[in-house]
Amino acid sequence: MNHPSLNGELIDLRAGDYEARIAASGATLVHLRRQGRDLVIPFDADACLPGAWQGKTLVPWPNRIAESRYTYRGVDYLVPCNEPETGAALHGLVGWANFAVVDEPGADGAAGADPFPAAVTLALSVPASYAYPWALEITVRYALDAEAGLTVTTTSTCVGAAVSPAAGVVGAPIEDGAPAPAPYGVSCHPYLTRSVPLDECVLQVPADRILDVDAHMAPAGERDVTGTDSDWRAGRLVADTATDNAYTGLPADDWQVRLTGGEGDRSVVMSAAVPWVQVYSAEHLGRRGVAVEPMTCPPNAFNTGQDLIALAIGQSHSFSWRMWEED
Repeated sequence: MNHPSLNGELIDLRAGDYEARIAASGATLVHLRRQGRDLVIPFDADACLPGAWQGKTLVPWPNRIAESRYTYRGVDYLVPCNEPETGAALHGLVGWANFAVVDEPGADGAAGADPFPAAVTLALSVPASYAYPWALEITVRYALDAEAGLTVTTTSTCVGAAVSPAAGVVGAPIEDGAPAPAPYGVSCHPYLTRSVPLDECVLQVPADRILDVDAHMAPAGERDVTGTDSDWRAGRLVADTATDNAYTGLPADDWQVRLTGGEGDRSVVMSAAVPWVQVYSAEHLGRRGVAVEPMTCPPNAFNTGQDLIALAIGQSHSFSWRMWEED
């Protein structure tokens, strides 16, 4: 069942006890529920915009570019500032772009069939710009499974790069006579919830290290979490602890972040296999949950180069994450 809204086309998915709603604007996860219980903080996509980047797809960089500028392979670029309080460029270029619905497997309309598909694929073309002179083709696939829950896969392909035709017109760096690969990172922005205040929940994050930030939310150095209130490895009550930091030192294979509490003391679990995760205690949403953002690179990677992906013309990168509820 699809219909238009303030957030673009809305697509409802269902499989077993799970149901989800996806908005075309930003390829956004509007809600995810199991047996009527919210696994992420929902919003009313027919009447409201999401708060604090709820559910958005973050491409071609997650988190922040400090001071809204970056130097990549010797070329300087300016990026529009969308976080005036820090002066940063936040969460990439596609959070408010209107993706097209290109595939809805299972919605065949047969008599007696479930009218809700179990999966949908959305697609977007991002043209080259002064801020980012590479062109990307992006798909985001949301798939529900009655047992496995929600799996989301974001695939980006670099389809070209603009070169500088004259002084004063920015382009991709030229290396060995050809445009350099695109700098690239990807993430997502769901807020896990148990429908009770975050302070009453137990949070588990299997990360050994935390990235501290300065007053402008720019990286200020890594440290070990051992013996600090940033150590969530064993799982503990959140209480009044606040965090808005990137964590690393994660297991090399799929890792899991778990939020437990509320009705039945169940857990919502998120898994991914990337080296970073941003954990934010959702003060902008009244601490009703916690943002868990698996990231391929840390904040400001466009400047530091740390864990930055170089996406050559014609090359694709895929990133997947999964979310489910445990009884």
